[in-house]
Amino acid sequence: MDVDQVVLLGRMMLQEVIILAGPILGVAIVVSLVVNIAQVLTSLQDMTISSVTRLLATGGALFFTMPWMWRQLSHFTLNMFSDFHTYLQ
Repeated sequence: MDVDQVVLLGRMMLQEVIILAGPILGVAIVVSLVVNIAQVLTSLQDMTISSVTRLLATGGALFFTMPWMWRQLSHFTLNMFSDFHTYLQ
């Protein structure tokens, strides 16, 4: 396996990880920002409020995006295994 092929394989895997983790991280960031702004405006500085809402929002986003994530991951895996003969040379 050539160095260029290893770099290409690593780049493709990192792209897939970013594509799969992006929506979940985006939801967590937006919810954290909204909760922090609400806490600043109301002077409620309880850590439980921010942690529980972020956890619930992330879990909900994961629940709703899981079918898409499975399809994306299976498509990526099938493409990798179908073109695997090029990496064995």
